[in-house]
This record gives sequence, C-alpha cells and structure tokens, in this order.
Amino acid sequence: MAEIRLTVDEKFIEGLKKDTGIDKASQLTSDALTLLKWAVGEVKKGRVLISTDEKGEDAKKIVMPTLEMAKSQG
Repeated sequence: MAEIRLTVDEKFIEGLKKDTGIDKASQLTSDALTLLKWAVGEVKKGRVLISTDEKGEDAKKIVMPTLEMAKSQG
C-alpha cells in the first residue's frame, strides 16, 4: 500500500468533511482517488462525463486537465 502525504488547505478539508459527514481526511482522499480512477477509465473509453439535475436536464460537461490528459493517453 502506498502512503501519500499532501498539504491541503484546512478549511477546504473541513468543508468537505462537513458536507459529506466523513470525519477522516484519509477516507476523503481514498474516495476522491476512487472517483478519479473511475473518471479516467470512462474518458479512456471515449465517454463524456456530464452532470445533470435529477430530471436529466441542465447538463454540464465535467472538464478537468487531468481527464483531458488521460483521454490523450487512451
């Protein structure tokens, strides 16, 4: 198992803890990396990631440089 050390703004982490109900930064990190791994896999398959409201309307494409780089590695 790899150990990761990083410095993140404390207010940012505390806000995520409050928003999610997760009390450990390590769990937030694990969940974030799991989501990123899934997203990378999806874009490498040529899929487009979007977010919509509950009715499937108001679609927004999820864009981040890491996903664009992953797509080009595809």
